[in-house]
Amino acid sequence: MNQLLTLTSDPFVLCERDGVAYYRAPNLVFPHGFSTRMGGVSTAPHLKSLNLAYGRGDEASVVEENQRRFFHAVFHVDGLSNAARREQIHSADIVYADKGGIYPPGDGFFTDTPGVILTVKIADCVPILLADPQRRLIAALHAGWRGTVSGIARKGVEALCDMGADPLNIQAAVGTSIRPCCYEVREDFYDAIKDECGEAFAERFVTVRDRDAKTFSADVAGMNLAILKEAGVKEENIAVSPLCTACHGDLFFSHRASKGQRGTMMAAIMLDETS
Repeated sequence: MNQLLTLTSDPFVLCERDGVAYYRAPNLVFPHGFSTRMGGVSTAPHLKSLNLAYGRGDEASVVEENQRRFFHAVFHVDGLSNAARREQIHSADIVYADKGGIYPPGDGFFTDTPGVILTVKIADCVPILLADPQRRLIAALHAGWRGTVSGIARKGVEALCDMGADPLNIQAAVGTSIRPCCYEVREDFYDAIKDECGEAFAERFVTVRDRDAKTFSADVAGMNLAILKEAGVKEENIAVSPLCTACHGDLFFSHRASKGQRGTMMAAIMLDETS
């Protein structure tokens, strides 16, 4: 694992257990992890080795073994029956999860039930984990750009506040995603952000890359940071990974960098009985 330590970046810490490498954010007190592509049993080159999603080319038994290894590394439990999952559709839909299992399509969960592992899958999009240690509430959100501009980060904060949280007490971790260095978009992307969030927001987070070619660089992680702050979360309570999934293909899966030939990572969080 020593070769990976150079990619540990404040405030995220690269951890390893039984060969599974994952990141954690020290500002979150509850057990959680952001997976890498290392530590699993997938053998196809584009899936090596910790592919955590079905439908990418692995047998179901391989995906389940990978998930088992990830959950055991992060939570010290088998986890397959505890994990809340759903097909992700790039929406801002989040639901309460009181048990593990498959939920209707959407892009996030929140809970106050100990032992339930909230999961979201990623391969360039922004994973966001939320926690209120005082009220013992958590959320896991998948923020693609469409979900981002639809306000999934804000809705996650609101869901916790509806259950008694104070936004000033909420801790947030914005995990590794594709960064502006590698996220090139066209003018229609800029126009879509402008239409949804206003011209000032679009100009702030979708910047000109090549004026003649009309290409732009998009900062979706930055969008979510701004939305979390607007929702009342204190900036000092938000950790943002500076790493780019597309820049570090040895450590992360990237849909953009691999042109869709890739595995899938996971971000997960769980309330335990002792934190």
